[in-house]
Amino acid sequence: MSLMRNSLSNRIKTIALALFVFACAFSFAQKIEVQVSSSRVQVGVPFQIAFTVNSTPSTYTPPDFKDFDIYSGPNQSQSMQYINGNMSQSFSISFLIAAKREGKITIGPMTMLVGGQNIKSAPLTIEASKGAASAGNRQQQGNTGGGDDGGVSTKVSGEDVFLRTTVSKTKCYLGEQVTVTQKVYSRLDLRGFQNVKFPSYNGFWSQTQENTGNIQLQIENVDGVNYYVGEFSRTYVFPQRTGQLTIDPTELECVVRKQSSKKPRNIFEQFFGTGGYEDVAVKVKSKPIVINVQALPEENKPNGFLGGVGSFSYKAEASKSNIKANDAFNLKITISGKGNVKLIEPPKLNLPESFEIYEPKITENISNAGGVSGSKTYNYLIIPREAGEFTIGGLDFSYFDAEKKKYVTIPSAEMKITVTPGDGKGDAAAKVFDHLKHEVKETENDIRYIKKGDLLLARNESEFFNSTTHILLMVLPLLLFAGGMSYRSYYLKRNSDVVAVKGRKAAAVAKKQLVNAEKQMKQNNKELFYTEVINAINHYLGNKFNIAVADLSKENIGKELNQRMIKPDLQNKLFDTINVCEMAKYAPGAVSGDLQKVYNDTVELISEMESELKNA
Repeated sequence: MSLMRNSLSNRIKTIALALFVFACAFSFAQKIEVQVSSSRVQVGVPFQIAFTVNSTPSTYTPPDFKDFDIYSGPNQSQSMQYINGNMSQSFSISFLIAAKREGKITIGPMTMLVGGQNIKSAPLTIEASKGAASAGNRQQQGNTGGGDDGGVSTKVSGEDVFLRTTVSKTKCYLGEQVTVTQKVYSRLDLRGFQNVKFPSYNGFWSQTQENTGNIQLQIENVDGVNYYVGEFSRTYVFPQRTGQLTIDPTELECVVRKQSSKKPRNIFEQFFGTGGYEDVAVKVKSKPIVINVQALPEENKPNGFLGGVGSFSYKAEASKSNIKANDAFNLKITISGKGNVKLIEPPKLNLPESFEIYEPKITENISNAGGVSGSKTYNYLIIPREAGEFTIGGLDFSYFDAEKKKYVTIPSAEMKITVTPGDGKGDAAAKVFDHLKHEVKETENDIRYIKKGDLLLARNESEFFNSTTHILLMVLPLLLFAGGMSYRSYYLKRNSDVVAVKGRKAAAVAKKQLVNAEKQMKQNNKELFYTEVINAINHYLGNKFNIAVADLSKENIGKELNQRMIKPDLQNKLFDTINVCEMAKYAPGAVSGDLQKVYNDTVELISEMESELKNA
């Protein structure tokens, strides 16, 4: 008996230990790491902060950067790698920010929804010291010609300090990569930057190269004059429409140290010679740049062109070549290279009729070091429903090489798939698929036979007065009146709750707004189409959850959906649609795809949400 108790106790301990280890591993996997380029910064000097998690979040809420100026962000990056057969991935969100004040400043937590669970990063404290410009606040009017007591003018001319925006080319093709470089030129001692205002890059999809935080100064000769030159920003842009596109000017304040003829204020300044210099904040502004964008040539344009412009490699492979019917295999298509790889549309597959295909899982690994490059992988899940010998072809990939000014097609070998009869476990699925693929034929004749023989007709001699019909017609108005009064009472009671009425009518209101989106879709007006779609979703959620549209954050939406036990996959579908529409609204060129599919998916999404919320 004692041995049985000891054995049972050991099993319980083993199970408890296993659960503890699993919980620790799960919590570790969901940790958000915070990294900064420097924990000691100067006021007004930009630095980078990044939040990294080892899974792709459904949604996220950035910290409140109320004590910081945001120069860039949120910038997203995702990577995936295989090591010894094990897959690891990471998702990073970064910002380029600068402190507004001195002292110790705490950056609050980043909140992410990962796998249906809200996780938060640890708060981070940054120590901000007085910037180079702060030391010269008394002389900030120097660039406008102001002076000081007993001193001379601190005015800095445009020949002493200026900002220049340069581009790698001013004439390019639609979708071709153009490098935009921002440089500061100064004949004076350059101490730092502050209050940077970058252009919006309207009409372009842009990717800013991550800044290490250290700006290396070099000497460059301009018209016979040597300048200290510092490159503080490099951005890669891809035009999304043809014609003349303008890159707006960049504005910032440079803090420079210049010589002054002020008299030393005391014996120490006179002895050490420190009274003859001062720091001055100078506002500089670059000139706008006009880029002429020409359309891609229609001559020799391949039928399967997916919008790729640059230099790419391509690979398509199937996970299996021999498979049983109703079993699944993967078709993996990888596009890699340099150019607008992130904007390439999904390939169109021409598969046998008996092959059931699902939406691909898309994996991106993009880098912006020295230009936008990387890879984009489409992983399709395919289920063959019938046995036989099949060929998957037509998977050639075409892109436009802007340097050679011609289309390049990378051929893909045909894949032979041998499907053997299944083991019978998937017959039900095969029958459903077969039902969807084949029409049921009408077997009944559309013209029926004429009835033959004598017809039996009888005279109706009954009277209407005091008949059942007569009595029913007399009583019917009273019944209708009583029913109408009851319905009116029910209607007034049901509609007295304004919140409940808005919730019931949320779907109808959203679908009316989608009518406007459909009109914009037919006119191929993408920007207004995505705006109408996101408005329909926001008003639906606001009416359904009684939340003002202005207060509709992804965190609030996720909280409401979790309280109503909405399925995680439906939540992910909702947030994916919101992300696509927001990206299209604020970066119109960053989104491409089938508008009809986005419209149909949104209608289906609202219907599914309505069904789930009614059952919640």
